[in-house]
Amino acid sequence: MTSAFHYTNNQIKKTMETIYTLLSALKGQQRQMDTVSNNLANVNTPGYKQDQVMFKEYYNKMIGQDLESEEEKFAHEDFTSPYNRGNSSFVFTDHVSPLMHKGDFRATDNPYDLAIQTEGFFVVETPMGHRYTRNGHFLRDSEGYLITSAGDKVLGEKGPIKITGKEFSVGSDGKIIVDAKETDTFQIMAFKEPHRMNKLGNSYWAPGSKGQKPIKFDNVVIQQGAIEGSNVDSIQEMVRMITVNRSYEAAQKAIRSTDDLDEKSISIARI
Repeated sequence: MTSAFHYTNNQIKKTMETIYTLLSALKGQQRQMDTVSNNLANVNTPGYKQDQVMFKEYYNKMIGQDLESEEEKFAHEDFTSPYNRGNSSFVFTDHVSPLMHKGDFRATDNPYDLAIQTEGFFVVETPMGHRYTRNGHFLRDSEGYLITSAGDKVLGEKGPIKITGKEFSVGSDGKIIVDAKETDTFQIMAFKEPHRMNKLGNSYWAPGSKGQKPIKFDNVVIQQGAIEGSNVDSIQEMVRMITVNRSYEAAQKAIRSTDDLDEKSISIARI
């Protein structure tokens, strides 16, 4: 009887370790699916950059130790089985990284639509401070200021860009010309690690850390009357969605199979 109990207890431990490892895979696939869905939802958003999820393995060597790192807290709070005695492998999201290659450019013939053909970002003044965007679909408000669709002012080197005349044009170097007179130059900033920047709402970006400082980009090329489209490949994302869905289903089946095997093992141990 003692031997059967010992066998059953060990089997339960192994089963729970397997289930919690598979659970971490399910959660990772769910995060992947959320990212793919968001990419597809923004396939027509000007300047949108496709996201990809980067995963990392966490190897749990021992349960009961002090939880110091984020990885340990993550595994303990979400996946650690009460039967677990260590030596389990989990997967978790390391970070979501945007792919920063340029999207296709589409002509609009709207003088307030601007596309940056090189690297760099337009600078926008918001209540939360300066934000950065590749979405050059701008408007002119009642006071003559150049604004984003969210109503925030676009910045030049002299401050918020104000158009006081009738004829507005932008040179490829970013110089602003109003009624045949140069009035300002667009403030264009770049970052050493743009893939580490944080995405915000309204197509805005912010530095990912305090150490990530904007750098003035002097070799900019701006096209007036055009918009940079999203760099999302909709067909590729649909294929990725199917792949993620199949992986999710496979993990679910594995959990059910593991649970069924555990029940059979317990039944054998009782005989």
